[in-house]
Amino acid sequence: ITSSGHCYDSMDEDCCLPLGAQHQHQDNHDNQHCQDNENNAEEDEHFQQVCKSYQQYATFHQTRQQGVNRRMCQLLNSLPRHTVSPDNSTAAIVSDGPTIQSILPPSLLPQTLENQQYQKQFCDATIRNQFFLDNVLKYSGVMTSQEVLRQRKQCNDDGGAAVMEWATEDQMSKVDSVLKSLARDWSCEGREERSVVYDRMVGALEKYMPLENGGDEHDPSTTPPRVAVPGSGLGRLAWEIYSRGYSVQGSDFSLPMLLASDFMLNGCGFPGSDEADGSSDQGSPFRQFGISPWMSETKNTASMKHRLRTVVVPDVDPTNLQYNGNDDGDEMHDAPEFTMIAGEFLSNYSHFLPGHQHAHNGHQHAKSIKKFHAIACSFFLDTAPSLPHYLLTIYHMLEDGGLLINFGPLMYHWSGHGGLCPGDLDTSTNSNSGNSDVSSVYQKRNKYLDPRYVSNIDYTWEEVRYMILQCGFEIVEEETYIPAPYTSDAKSMMKVVYDCAFLVARKKTN
Repeated sequence: ITSSGHCYDSMDEDCCLPLGAQHQHQDNHDNQHCQDNENNAEEDEHFQQVCKSYQQYATFHQTRQQGVNRRMCQLLNSLPRHTVSPDNSTAAIVSDGPTIQSILPPSLLPQTLENQQYQKQFCDATIRNQFFLDNVLKYSGVMTSQEVLRQRKQCNDDGGAAVMEWATEDQMSKVDSVLKSLARDWSCEGREERSVVYDRMVGALEKYMPLENGGDEHDPSTTPPRVAVPGSGLGRLAWEIYSRGYSVQGSDFSLPMLLASDFMLNGCGFPGSDEADGSSDQGSPFRQFGISPWMSETKNTASMKHRLRTVVVPDVDPTNLQYNGNDDGDEMHDAPEFTMIAGEFLSNYSHFLPGHQHAHNGHQHAKSIKKFHAIACSFFLDTAPSLPHYLLTIYHMLEDGGLLINFGPLMYHWSGHGGLCPGDLDTSTNSNSGNSDVSSVYQKRNKYLDPRYVSNIDYTWEEVRYMILQCGFEIVEEETYIPAPYTSDAKSMMKVVYDCAFLVARKKTN
């Protein structure tokens, strides 16, 4: 992998125990093979579900709008009790003053020209977003929404019963999050928001690990420092670091994000052609798309114009990855690499832990040879189901003297569920079978809860800072209460701003 491209890969390591704390080897290869087949089947099913949510985006949101239209008709046909005359006649209501219909904006009233214009604008916004998502699907070798519809129509024409399985609201919300993240990471409108985070992190990397100190400039074997960017999302931070001349490995667990980032980083480098409402103008050297990332937001909106407005992505050519360093034509130095891997953080990197670095034959694990010189965590640490495991893994991923650069809040993704209530420790009513230390009521209440919610612990920043020091880091820079929004709509009437912590810590040399 060179500066002209990058890859996506899945690290199919041996399965880790919960939280990645231990590593076990299966002696029974048949059992391991069966387990691998089951995992592959689950991954394939998940991939199909994500693709389905992409394919059904426009249909989903247009149906949502139909529901709003139905409610409006019901509202107009309703007669509030306080306006009905005592004799139950409705004739007197008309002259009593304003009516529901008279006070509503024309754009909300069926059959009006203003309403027809609004419905068309909303439909156009769904089509814009669907067009982008279809390009992502096409790049990934998956049927687009139009191809699915044609296949369904053909099945009906042939006399078959085309049963449609629809994506859930939860699955569709993840697609909406992808569109908002696109605006944050790859649009001019998101520049101010991401600069608060990315500029500070990249600046710290260049300050504490400048490229000229990455090795002996007269040594042909000198390679750029290696930087890991876990939880890289749509890849802009990883791309920014790589553009400075560092070798970068991004990673993420979210498949909806990975599909979109793969397309953004690899699929936008070709001139668009006749793609109205969806692609760049004729003079652009790379493909750009107009999307409406805030279309699904119905609360705290000042106007429909703000809600449906178009944002152009990407704002730069992501495939033109020319780093800014070494412009003197020196070919003695290795070119930086840019790779992306899919998977949960501990599954991807727990092989760096001491208990994982030796295989059966006693040789060091091949993937453990190349440690990182820096790890850049943007809004990432609080996504950990077990923060101590993440910090220990980060420590062992780094070379001596390596940097941990962190920016983010302590929102804790796995917080808020699975807590104990009074009586939950009373096991006297439990059945004799099992040896649970919690009551059957607690078990029943959390039966379908992800185990990561149950194991999660929320830490204060002081506690996080203490753990970082105890791991073997020294803090070289720290700042707290830095205001930073995340995928925030600049036109919204409500904005969430996190007071974030920024920290640069260096791994002590043993």
